[in-house]
Amino acid sequence: MAFNPKNEQLTKAVRKDSAFENKANDSLANKTVLQVPVFNNEDEHETTKHYTFTLQPSVRKRLDAVAKEKGFKSASKFLNALISEL
Repeated sequence: MAFNPKNEQLTKAVRKDSAFENKANDSLANKTVLQVPVFNNEDEHETTKHYTFTLQPSVRKRLDAVAKEKGFKSASKFLNALISEL
């Protein structure tokens, strides 16, 4: 038998691991869920500035699709609203 339950050190180690797993699951359950924003005309009118960053083409397609689905005029406006929600 690979595990002898009478071995006190092994028993303690297994209990520690399962306790850690339960704590990790509890902390995930307590996290707030990311809310995907929907376009509204009451956005703040802060000036914007151009930034350059890279995305995988498939991610960019999905970003464009989600932005359009949520009513945004552009992917950058959607991304700005999404990050502002964090």
